Amino acid sequence: MVQARTRRYLTNNARRGALLLLCLLPRHMVGQQTDTLCDTAAQADTRFGTAAQQTAQTDTLREVAVDAARRMKDTGIEQTVLDTTLLHQNVAYSMADILQAHTALFVKSYGRATESTAEFRGTSPSHTQVTWNGMKINSPMLGSVDFSYIPSHFIDEAKLLHGASSVSHTGGGLGGAIVLNTEPQWAPGWQFEFTQGVGSYRTFDEFLKLNYANQHWSTNTRISFGHSLNNFRFVNYDKKVDLRDEQGKLISSYHPTETNRSGYFDDLNVMQQVAWRDLHGNELGATAWYGYSLRGLPFLSVDYKDNSHFTNEHKQQTLRSVLFWNHTNASSVLCVRAGYLYQDVDYNYFTQREAVVNTITHSRSYTQTGFLQGLLDYFLSPRWQLGAQAAVYYNHVRSWDRSPFHTGNNYQRGRAEEHLSASARWRPLDALTFHAVLRAEAYAADGVPLIPAFYADWVIYRPWNLVLKASLARNYRYPSMDDLYFQPGGNAALLPEQGFTYDGGLELNIKRRRWSVKGNITAFDSYIDNWIQWTPNTKGYWTPANVKRVHNYGMEWAAEINYTPSPQLHTTLRGNLAYTPSLNKGERVNDNDNSYDKQLCYVPRISANAQLAVQWRSWRLNYQWVHYGRRYTTTSNEVDRITGELLPYFMNNVSIEKGFRLRHLQLSLKAVVNNLLNEHYMTVLSRPMPGRNFEIFLNLKLGK
Repeated sequence: MVQARTRRYLTNNARRGALLLLCLLPRHMVGQQTDTLCDTAAQADTRFGTAAQQTAQTDTLREVAVDAARRMKDTGIEQTVLDTTLLHQNVAYSMADILQAHTALFVKSYGRATESTAEFRGTSPSHTQVTWNGMKINSPMLGSVDFSYIPSHFIDEAKLLHGASSVSHTGGGLGGAIVLNTEPQWAPGWQFEFTQGVGSYRTFDEFLKLNYANQHWSTNTRISFGHSLNNFRFVNYDKKVDLRDEQGKLISSYHPTETNRSGYFDDLNVMQQVAWRDLHGNELGATAWYGYSLRGLPFLSVDYKDNSHFTNEHKQQTLRSVLFWNHTNASSVLCVRAGYLYQDVDYNYFTQREAVVNTITHSRSYTQTGFLQGLLDYFLSPRWQLGAQAAVYYNHVRSWDRSPFHTGNNYQRGRAEEHLSASARWRPLDALTFHAVLRAEAYAADGVPLIPAFYADWVIYRPWNLVLKASLARNYRYPSMDDLYFQPGGNAALLPEQGFTYDGGLELNIKRRRWSVKGNITAFDSYIDNWIQWTPNTKGYWTPANVKRVHNYGMEWAAEINYTPSPQLHTTLRGNLAYTPSLNKGERVNDNDNSYDKQLCYVPRISANAQLAVQWRSWRLNYQWVHYGRRYTTTSNEVDRITGELLPYFMNNVSIEKGFRLRHLQLSLKAVVNNLLNEHYMTVLSRPMPGRNFEIFLNLKLGK
């Protein structure tokens, strides 16, 4: 229910006015987390049963208090919402760092500024669908997203939809979906922010944000740049140096200390956003995001080459752009989006001795995606809500590889994708809500079977906001363009991967004067058939095939405790824990295949993280803890060899920050210690990670 206390007289159309006012409010004035306007119709969920207190007539808006009931949009949804405080806590962080520290996902990373992919519930990176401002940004070639290229300061809202919940947003997310949004900034007047960071290994990070807004217009500019030699020292436990006496007898041996070679990077990102709105529920805007990256690919810890003669380098340029129009009235929410994505990827690996250059591998790909989407949510009554969504993508890929082993174009293909969905939400009782979704998708001339999903939740104890949730869905993922057309090895006869997922759990949200507790626990069970796996063939190259049936099951826990004993002191404790067995149930490929009923490679059964934040006056202390369990590197889970597994590790990071304020100027100084206990660990075999390292950040904000 919405209560608005103003001095402005609301006319007979009070309900519509109250709805529009709520839609235009900044999010920090709303009593619960909300989505972007056309991502959800949550703002309109509360339009029925609203009341406005009328006072003397004036043009000044004095105060708005919101006490919203549970949204129908969230019916049965298993989600993790990352607020702006978490996303913007460190300008050196990419979205890979945020997901690793604050979610139950497994982030497979090779270190900073190297490939970092996210996996839900033991699935593969291509089973995680990612959208930005409504547009899907998964690579049409690989089917996955590298989160190391997404600065967390360029994202204002991030939401994870686990398992079956992803079908409510997009198809293809056999593991789940990640929804990212960059929103117009409507804080009035000029806002300026600049951060300078300096860290170990000659690392420099800069971030600039400039914003101006008035009643109708908003413009927002963001620029970030990161540079580092990334030449950290590490003890190489994959090598051993023997010491012998004059007779050649072995005296002792030791593991050498080496330098991370070819790990340098330069990352530049620039974003411009412009938006306009009126007082009749219309909002129109555009966002353009350009990224350029030059990265050296670090040598393996088992590599004995002389790096002075070898260059292993990756360059990437990306342009993402989205136009949008939102319209909200008393009974509906309409959104139309159009977008364009361009990506140029250049990988070069060569040797150079004096003036002679020998190319080992030089590959390049150009990807272009056009996008058009329309969404509509319509409210029939306080207990009925209908929705519809239509989207069209056109992907074009040109890939070539010039090396001694391959010449000419790899492949050049275009493919259209169509997505349609319809949804209905029904609340027969105040405490009981049902939600059904039916999705249809087509790729080129091929369609996948209809994708149904069903959700339900029941508020079993309202004082604690204790909700019982359940969902089930069938889902499909069509093969990526590399799966189908890569040369040599692509398999045009691949079948779509298909899965069936069940979810059930409890959600809790208790609020008291000085403390609050919220959390959830979820059990899930999922089967994925026709799992696509690349395996070597007798001709000497790799090729994909539908060879696996994977069973994923387990539990996920998340909790947050806030305690404010006084106005000067506030503490927050957050934590996530996931238990995710992911077992291969497919038929054996040959007599030597011992992978049946074994855990998938690089998928930990246990992953956990925790964060403690303590703020006292202008001081802030933040502690992060991350744990990943054992990960196998072979399909047979053999551990008799040193390379058969990666041992569990515990990561500890700590930061302390001091703020200063002078009228419209705010300054803060932050010191960060990463890998506080100097842990030796790897997330990928033979990829060393840095030990204890340091960063210092100076942040300046100017504005009212």
